[in-house]
Amino acid sequence: MKANTKRQTRQLQVIWEAIKDEKSHPSADQVYEKVRRVMPSVSLGTVYRNLQKLVADEKLQVVTVGRTQRFDPTVEKHEHFICEACGRVYDFFVDSKRKIFSSSLPSEAFTVTSHQLALYGKCKSCQG
Repeated sequence: MKANTKRQTRQLQVIWEAIKDEKSHPSADQVYEKVRRVMPSVSLGTVYRNLQKLVADEKLQVVTVGRTQRFDPTVEKHEHFICEACGRVYDFFVDSKRKIFSSSLPSEAFTVTSHQLALYGKCKSCQG
């Protein structure tokens, strides 16, 4: 980890407070709007840089939805359901003892070190 990711600035603290309990997987723009209520002079660039610091410090993870990065403070291994209608992202957890194998990857030729699974569909609110 880079030494500069350890520096605690007021901006970093405010941004962390704005996102640490979020379950909505906000974008940088959404975090920026929330942070501006507390710190009106903050720039979008400052918010984005500090979100990246929090990712580097493993306090956040990134979920890519289309071409947008969304930020998730739940860093334990989990998966996501993404609603194709409203764009909301939901967390779900898979039993870590279950193994997923792909028949197109010969087991002797590949070593899997990590994976990211996203399921797409419509959430309950968008189905009706």
